[in-house]
Parts: sequence; structure tokens; C-alpha cells
Amino acid sequence: MLLVMATLTATAQDAKKDSINEQFFNAKVRELVYRLNITDEQKSKFVPLYRNYNQEMRAAWGMPQKGKKDGKKMERKEGKKADMKQHEASSADVAKAEKSKIERQQRVQNVQMKYIDEFAKVLDAKQMKRFFEVENKIQKKLMERRMHPKGKGDKRQVKRPMHRQKKDKD
Repeated sequence: MLLVMATLTATAQDAKKDSINEQFFNAKVRELVYRLNITDEQKSKFVPLYRNYNQEMRAAWGMPQKGKKDGKKMERKEGKKADMKQHEASSADVAKAEKSKIERQQRVQNVQMKYIDEFAKVLDAKQMKRFFEVENKIQKKLMERRMHPKGKGDKRQVKRPMHRQKKDKD
């Protein structure tokens, strides 16, 4: 009985996590479509491509994928611990953390390099020029929201799409 309850609880938590990740992904897509002025025709090609790109970027950063436990997540946690306790860490620990950080950055750049030509087939020159800049801004904003949710527990607060909160001054 306990095993069944534990399995059901774990399944419900995974479903909730997947739902939240899907909501974040959809918010990113809406924001990119708005800020890059992506047409409906482009969107039909862009979304599946961006979904693959997003999944590979999450893996490159060491973020867990749907239903997968990843050693990179542990690596990221260890790197953060070393960063937070640098005054207590040895030079070797700090060097290891820095190498880990650089390796993550290289993985991210490799994914970006892999997808540049694919995005260029879907987006026009102006959109391509802004894509990574806008995507990084969106990612940063979403991470801030994850780290510091506004009005947690306050159901009266309405969360608006990012593009309606503050428009680009471009």
C-alpha cells in the first residue's frame, strides 16, 4: 500500500513539474514570437525546432529533463557549493568549480552553434540578429521568476506576459 502511495505521489510530482516546465516553455515561445515578430508560417516551423533547442540547452546547463536523472545536475550543485564557500574551499576546489563552469559554457555554445543554421532556415536576417539576445533576456527573466516568485500565495496578483510588462526600447 505504501509503495503504491509513494509511486502515485512521485508520478503526480513529475506531472506537476512537467506541466510547469511546459508553461515556461510556452511563455518563452510567446515572448519570442512577439519580440521577433514571427509570422504564423514561421511559427509552425520554429516551435518544434525551438523545443529541441530548448531541451538540448537544458541538458547542456545540467538541468533535469522529463523523467531523467542527470549527473550534470549533481555537477552543477557541486559547482555552486564551491562558489558559495570559496573562502573555505581550497585552490583545487575553486579550480575544479571554474573548470566545471567553463565546461558547461562550452556545452551551451556547442548547442547554439549546432542550431544557428537551423534557425537561419526559419527566421529572416533581422530576426536571427536578435534571436539569441532576446532568448537570453527571456531566460534570465524566467529564472528570476523561478528564484523570486512574486506574490506567492496571493491569488489576486495577475501575472502578465513579459512583453506587456515592459516593452523593448528597440
